Amino acid sequence: MRAVLVSVLVLLTAACGAYRYPGQSPAGTGTVSGQVTAVPCSPVEVPDQPCAGRPVSGLEIDFSAGGITIGTQTGPKGGYAVELAAGTWKVSINGSKMRIISGPQAVTVEAGSRVVANYVVDSGIRVPVSKEPSTNPHPPEGGPAPAAA
Repeated sequence: MRAVLVSVLVLLTAACGAYRYPGQSPAGTGTVSGQVTAVPCSPVEVPDQPCAGRPVSGLEIDFSAGGITIGTQTGPKGGYAVELAAGTWKVSINGSKMRIISGPQAVTVEAGSRVVANYVVDSGIRVPVSKEPSTNPHPPEGGPAPAAA
């Protein structure tokens, strides 16, 4: 009888130790989350009113370590969150011509930790730059002729 009681007590103690509260990470993992914004916001920006960045939705962010790649996508407001095993993970953007301008190239996750990694990416918006003076020997009708050499 005493052995049964001790066995039940040990079983209950082990069960309580294995319990996780809702929203708690499994043992050995942590959460990486953040916000992704893109700059420039438009081809021409007003000098006194620079764009602070626009949220990037639907962007896939990949975390790679030890031959494993785990991806997550940004939400409508540019936010993301992913649960990763403890360790150092290399960060990359997948399926986009955007590149990371600011933000960590790698994140280190510790068991039970929450890591915030915000990123600013290059939107790729550019203004065409004209060459001055024109080197075209046949300017558009009404345009100035190139200077003589």
